[in-house]
Amino acid sequence: MLFDRLKTDRLQAMKARDDVAKNLLGTLVAAAGKDDKSPDDDTVLRTIRAFLKSVEETIGHMSGRDTAVQQREKEILESYLPTMLDEAATRAAVEAIVASLPERSPRQMGKVMAELKARYGTTIDLKLANPLVKELLSA
Repeated sequence: MLFDRLKTDRLQAMKARDDVAKNLLGTLVAAAGKDDKSPDDDTVLRTIRAFLKSVEETIGHMSGRDTAVQQREKEILESYLPTMLDEAATRAAVEAIVASLPERSPRQMGKVMAELKARYGTTIDLKLANPLVKELLSA
């Protein structure tokens, strides 16, 4: 489980005296485990993505200033995220699902998006897939 990996990596960071990783992972473990002492991977990934978004916003607001700590935090957070499908792979996944539909119409949008999420989970960017689905269902 990803949550267990975070806790193990935090312990390793403590032993290595890596304060950036130790503090980040400690905060991440606390945030992910606040409602459930053993959260599932989807919950942990949502928490990681929220932290990553916050770090990226901080980096954007600190233009010209020293952002070494934030860059390190960003690298740490990204190391826990699954590899996302690129645009070509996303298009292929959408095309395969749309091709299997008995009827193609914009009303099938929800069905296609649900199938993408079921098949690819957190490895597909649904914001990237959304316009592709609309395009293929409207054609």
